[in-house]
Amino acid sequence: MREETLELLKAHSNRSKARLSSMMNLPIEHSAQTAEIVDENGKTYLDFGGFGVFILGHKHPQVVAAVKAQLDIMPMSSRTLVSPNLATASKKLVDICPDAIQYAFFTNSGAESTELGLKLARANGCKHIIAVTGSYHGKSLGALSVTHRDEFRTPFTPLFDNVEFVERNNVETLKAVFARYKEPVAFIAEPVQGEGGVYALSYEFLHTAKHLCEQSKGLFICDEIQSGLARTGTMWAIDKHNIVPDVMLVGKGLSGGVIPCAAVVATEAAFAPLNTDFMLHSSTFGGSPIALSAAEATIDILTSQNIAERAAYLGKEIVGKLNEIVKTHNEGAPQPIIIRGEGLLIGIDVGTPARAGQLTLSLLNQQILTSHSLSNASTVRLTPSAFLTDDQLAQLYTAFENAIDKI
Repeated sequence: MREETLELLKAHSNRSKARLSSMMNLPIEHSAQTAEIVDENGKTYLDFGGFGVFILGHKHPQVVAAVKAQLDIMPMSSRTLVSPNLATASKKLVDICPDAIQYAFFTNSGAESTELGLKLARANGCKHIIAVTGSYHGKSLGALSVTHRDEFRTPFTPLFDNVEFVERNNVETLKAVFARYKEPVAFIAEPVQGEGGVYALSYEFLHTAKHLCEQSKGLFICDEIQSGLARTGTMWAIDKHNIVPDVMLVGKGLSGGVIPCAAVVATEAAFAPLNTDFMLHSSTFGGSPIALSAAEATIDILTSQNIAERAAYLGKEIVGKLNEIVKTHNEGAPQPIIIRGEGLLIGIDVGTPARAGQLTLSLLNQQILTSHSLSNASTVRLTPSAFLTDDQLAQLYTAFENAIDKI
């Protein structure tokens, strides 16, 4: 089955991806449950990857039950009649957002949310956008314009010409760039850069950006697609800074890992253009009843089971243990391994893309799945479920110790 599947992928899906899968000898996935994925041969892998989607693990029974129930009632909306799912899901989402966030628009993906966030900036008079080095906001054209990695951008230039990148956490440069503009300016950033290698933006940098946005009558757009929904140890990573964004981008874990679902949430002032004319932006599949049922169930679990607190506790334990393991390895090493973490968004920086590839393959061979970092190829990420067991953690630590001995 494996060779047949790879041949079909090569012929009809994507040749380069199929070639890489073959070179890495990647197994064929078959089923998943909690933090585990089973391949076609019955071998079980621990999922420490998933790019931030599986904060509740795979197939959480409460989310699956909600989706099944909605499937029997009405999986897709007519887009003409009134959707009760949209009303209740919108309220449930904004209720867990920072104060002053009042409106929600549901989308299908993080990149789509970024596109709408940028459109809201334009609709609110922001002709200039400031983004941050190391950022990743998606690969559609608008999102790519505020994503920093040249390898993704260059084949599709020219992109938006009103975007300027500021060095991460460089407050003085941030002030200087804002000072050049007399019109409203939009600032977009991830409080914790996931694809950038798990770098947290500083309190001073973010507060300065928020203040400068207010001064320019612009928008502070907070990308919580990966860092939000309990992943970094609080409901939203921006909560640690006591900042209320004008616009916040939501995705990844919103559907509990069951069906695609993302969103944009905003203050009443930032959302005003869409409240004035709802036809300015639309999405045929965004906010489908079946996706919203998953989102509502996910939010219920996140709040009722204190998942953010659990993520903070587990993240601290994992980072502490990994640092213990690398301590001996790093003594006298010309290229030390650095562990960065915010809750269950954890980066293992091994210094070079080649070493990151070695670590990824070594862990895979020990049945541990990880995430690569799209904007920082030297960092391997762990973005696991908040429902990891002690045995699963022990399996990670053993595999990691074996893996770094081989680097």
